[in-house]
This record gives sequence, C-alpha cells and structure tokens, in this order.
Amino acid sequence: MKEAGFDFARAWRRLAYALIAATLALLYLRHTDVAFVTAALGASAWFLNVRTGIKRKHDLVKDGARNWRPRAEVEAQDAAEEEEE
Repeated sequence: MKEAGFDFARAWRRLAYALIAATLALLYLRHTDVAFVTAALGASAWFLNVRTGIKRKHDLVKDGARNWRPRAEVEAQDAAEEEEE
C-alpha cells in the first residue's frame, strides 16, 4: 500500500532528469564549465533519489550517528527499554 504524502524519491529523480537535460543544452551551447556544475548537481540528485528510495523500500530509520536500521527493530528496542525502566 502506498503511503500518502510527498514522494521525495520522485522529486529527486525529476530534478536529476532536469539537470541532465540542462547539462546537454549547455554542452550544445559550449558552456562547458557550467555544464560540468549542472552535471555534478544532476548526479547528486540521482544519488539522493536512490538513497531515498532504498530508505523507503526497507523502511529504515536513523539509529545513532551513522547507523540505519529497520523501523520495527528500533521500535521494539525502544519498547523493551521502556519496560525495563
């Protein structure tokens, strides 16, 4: 079932496509310096699209400074800690 709300993966994907199209237009116009910057931004947007999609697909939440774990594990751990107190 698809959740209601804003789909960040789709937004990043559309931004990546728009930036790649802008890169191609800038290359055609021989503005290579600006084309490089837009290509780098397009690649970054594509990476964020993939990252957001993976987080949503596996229902990951941030647990600690650099760790990502499934939401069910984190909620179970939080519930167990509350019972101990």
